[in-house]
Formats: sequence, C-alpha cells, structure tokens
Amino acid sequence: MASRRGVESWFRPQQVVYLATAEGDQPRVRPVSLIRHGERFYVVTGARGGVNAGKLKQIRANPNVEYYLPLERDGSSGFIRAEGSAHVVDDQATRERLHGEVPWARDYFPSPDHTDYVLLEIVHVSYMFREPGTTEIVRVGA
Repeated sequence: MASRRGVESWFRPQQVVYLATAEGDQPRVRPVSLIRHGERFYVVTGARGGVNAGKLKQIRANPNVEYYLPLERDGSSGFIRAEGSAHVVDDQATRERLHGEVPWARDYFPSPDHTDYVLLEIVHVSYMFREPGTTEIVRVGA
C-alpha cells in the first residue's frame, strides 16, 4: 500500500511536471519546473508576462491545479498525478531563499525583487500514483 511518504520519495529537488490550470471551461497544460524544498513544493514563474502571465491569471480565478509527473524505473513507466491548490508566495525570506537556491531562476530574474519573479506554492490534497512496474493506481492523501 502506497503512503504519502512513499509517493513523495519519487520527487527530486527539481523536475519538470505538466501543470494543469483552467481558463474558463478550457483546461490549460504546460511544463513547469517543480521545486521541492523540504516538505513544500514550489513553482517559479512569471518570465513571460510577470504577474500578468496566463497561468497566474488562471490561478487567481481558480487556484485548483493538478500536475502530472511521469515516472520510470528499469524500463517500466508509472506516474504521479498530484491534486491541490496554488497560491502566490509573498513571504520575502522564502522568495529570497528559493531565488538563491535555484540557479536557473537567477538567469531569468536578476533579483528576488524583480517584478516578473513570481513564486507559487503548490499545496497538495491527494496523489494518484502508479508505481513503475505495476498496473494498480492508488489514491493517496497528501
């Protein structure tokens, strides 16, 4: 039986996931870099449009998000579908810490005070998980 810790053991400090938001009744999916920092999960965004970027407008209108992380082990595939909500992080210390620890963020944004630098926190509600090499899909509370 999968546990939250077991599912979260698949997360690396940074990896690409496919984030889904909604624009009205139309889903919108895009690749983003998910950042795991301790027990919390973040996305740096805003490089194309700053606070007016499409995904930020969508999250302000509806903070419910889901992302998909493909998994692979020994030639077998699996996945994590994570359900939760996203919100903009205003805490300056957190913004500075993540900006300092994510090298590519500094390439896009010269400082954590840059107007286009936006940090989102993803708060998980649940995971749908299929471990590579299995066919069973299990729901795990976050």
